[in-house]
Amino acid sequence: MTGVNKQYRNTPLALYIGLLCSSALYSQASSAQEQQNTDKNAEAAIEVMTVTAQKRVQNLMEVPVAIDSISAKDLEETNSVLLGDIADYTPGFKFSKDAVAQATATMRGVSSSNISTGGDPSVAIFYDDVYLPRAAQSVLFADMQRIEILKGPQGTLFGKNAAAGVVSMVPNAPEQSEEAFLKATLGDYGLKRFEGMANTSLSDQFAVRINALSNQRDSYIDNVYKSYQGEVLGNANHQAARIATLWTPSQSTKIQFSYDYDDMDQGYSPAIGLSPYAYSMNPLDRTIENDVIDGHERRDMDAWTLKINHEFNSDWSGKLISSKRQWQVSGRDDADGTADKTRYLDTINFEDSDIFYNELQLNYSHDKLNYVGGITYSKENVHQTTTLDITADTIARLTSDNLNQMLGGALQQAGIPPQAVGLPIDHIWKPADWANVLSILAMMDPSVAGLLQQLGAAPFSPELAAAISATGDLTYQLVGGGLGIAEIFGPSNAGKLWSEDISNNGVFNSYGIYSDVDYQYNDQWGFTGGLRYSRDEKDFSWDIRERSFGASLPSLTEFLFPLVTNLKASKDWSKLTGRGVVRFQPDADQLWFLSFSTGYKSGGYDSLDPASAANPYAPEAVKNIELGYKAELWQSVRLQTSIYNMDLTDRQRSVSSKRPGDGVAVPIIINGDQDIRGMELIIDWQATSALKLGLVTEYRKTESNWQQFYNGDGDLVTDTEKDSSADAYTLTADWTPDWAFGDGQWKVHVDYVYEENTRADDPDLLAIARQIPAYFADSKNLNARISWQSNSDHWEVAVYGKNLTDNATTGGIGGFAAAVLGTPITSLNPPRTAGVEVKYQF
Repeated sequence: MTGVNKQYRNTPLALYIGLLCSSALYSQASSAQEQQNTDKNAEAAIEVMTVTAQKRVQNLMEVPVAIDSISAKDLEETNSVLLGDIADYTPGFKFSKDAVAQATATMRGVSSSNISTGGDPSVAIFYDDVYLPRAAQSVLFADMQRIEILKGPQGTLFGKNAAAGVVSMVPNAPEQSEEAFLKATLGDYGLKRFEGMANTSLSDQFAVRINALSNQRDSYIDNVYKSYQGEVLGNANHQAARIATLWTPSQSTKIQFSYDYDDMDQGYSPAIGLSPYAYSMNPLDRTIENDVIDGHERRDMDAWTLKINHEFNSDWSGKLISSKRQWQVSGRDDADGTADKTRYLDTINFEDSDIFYNELQLNYSHDKLNYVGGITYSKENVHQTTTLDITADTIARLTSDNLNQMLGGALQQAGIPPQAVGLPIDHIWKPADWANVLSILAMMDPSVAGLLQQLGAAPFSPELAAAISATGDLTYQLVGGGLGIAEIFGPSNAGKLWSEDISNNGVFNSYGIYSDVDYQYNDQWGFTGGLRYSRDEKDFSWDIRERSFGASLPSLTEFLFPLVTNLKASKDWSKLTGRGVVRFQPDADQLWFLSFSTGYKSGGYDSLDPASAANPYAPEAVKNIELGYKAELWQSVRLQTSIYNMDLTDRQRSVSSKRPGDGVAVPIIINGDQDIRGMELIIDWQATSALKLGLVTEYRKTESNWQQFYNGDGDLVTDTEKDSSADAYTLTADWTPDWAFGDGQWKVHVDYVYEENTRADDPDLLAIARQIPAYFADSKNLNARISWQSNSDHWEVAVYGKNLTDNATTGGIGGFAAAVLGTPITSLNPPRTAGVEVKYQF
């Protein structure tokens, strides 16, 4: 990013907003304003920001795309190290803050589940010009130059999976200079963050840049389960390092080679239980009792990247990008939020994947015409094993529920109230409950009546419960075998784990060819147009086999998923996407643009649903119409605003579903159509030479129509038309006071982040949500940072505070076990935190 000083004067903000309605008014006022600026030439400036959103270096304000650029200074002042940290400062963009390896990006309300390796995200994320697949998207901001966020479909230049937008992370490249820094950040909850960077020029042609970042923090949640032995749930332990070399064999050729390393070994995001079986039903207690076995989230990832830039002449240039990235991911999380062994459910996700990404790009720039075109190819090899673990105690509970339904229905048909004979029971391993079941079965089945006679106990008698206790598993084995219900087994199996795996393997080949032309017709009018052809080929397989617990109970071979042996599927999808943009510049400081663009996300397979082999989910297609306005008014205000209408066809969505015959609810992918209309606004106002104010806001309304599906309760959902809205804003202030003490420069940064909570309007609201006030709370975060930098620029010291008002909000309520086990879970935002930073620049 570069800076260019401009002169400007102070003008009331209300006047700015009023003049936005008419560029003509601005044009009439600008000449008078320029004359006044001539008399005032000691004011500060708004920095010019350069981006590469259109595959070429441009001024942010001259790009006819809705784009935000987050600078390195912005990252430092907001204490941001992951994509989830910057989401509050970018309208229309969200990123998961809980999980790292299974994080999800959301752009203008469009997101995709990242649990299925057979699918793709709707928001494409790039690091150093290289595409990052699902589990590799969340990386630490080590020595980052800027982050560009492009909103709306970007299919022309960025290809598949840019249906809703693109995030491009741009790290600093090696330079022909000598610089280095060390930085330490310490804070409450055991925060220890250390970062270092060194850049050196080994010769006139060769430079090296090395950086490393370590981020460690204790959990915000206290797990009081005494026998827990995994990683501390909710802690952070993440490291990253990078070495990059730059060789300049000639003035026209630059060759960069880099190696990136990323290692994470931490506890999974805590499952905060909201059921009567959890430690507390109030998530604000920040205390849980989770009994997950070896809860963790781990990722070991590295990448090699080669980039060659060559200028053929003053008009033509080219770029070659080739990268190989590989990662192993392992995560195990508590899905029930309790320490109740009869409601135990955990999930394990293991991935071992890699991607080989290549792009050859050609650029032309001469006079009024700019052109960029190229070809891309990537090959992704994926392996994922998803494991669902439940205890035998949990299977017995689910069997109890099934018996309640089966016997209760039979009794009602016979005119007998189920409550009159002890239904519903709680758990069949309780002798009194099992005695009630046997007594009811004896009313219907003479063989069971004969069994009770052999036990010497009458139906519904205390002696029957005593006989059950004395005979252990015998009655369970006899009745289970007689009824052909393998899920009826005795309490000697207590504590055993029943695990079912789904193993998936895939090979994904992706091809693309694109061309984009920008033509400046005259000083005011210009046009951009481009097309891209994308083709995706996917080979995918499922393998679900009998597990060890079935060996001790041979008749119980499956409970959660049907057995499938090496089921294979193959399919390809292709799409032509494009964009057309008309822009009008009434003067050098204003830009209007009207664009129509399309985007595409490949179809795919549901890794947890073998039925998708025959019925893969459809590709996601997006059409977007957008009107935008960008301006630098009076050289003191930078404004970006846009209104848009996005039409999504076959939007891919993850839902928790328990279809007929399923043991528990699992996430599956469904398709639907959405119409999204919204407005986004960014204003930066340099109020005085020492004070800069900012506003970021958005409003969005969404209409959705989803295909029918079975929900987590096993009920068919046919009412699939939904409406929703969202409203959010962020206010920022940066003040550089002329304080006389400290022999340096002071800066105060304050931001306030607000997001409206609209959950009360949700027609699918769970009843338990009404008991959780924080579930309906608006998000209101006040953050501040005060920094001092020495006049020599060597030292910088800062103190910061985040969420200073300790505002508490929860995440969504649900989980795999919410319906079948009555154990919904949620998450909680970080509490008030504070810390100190010390940086030394060599």
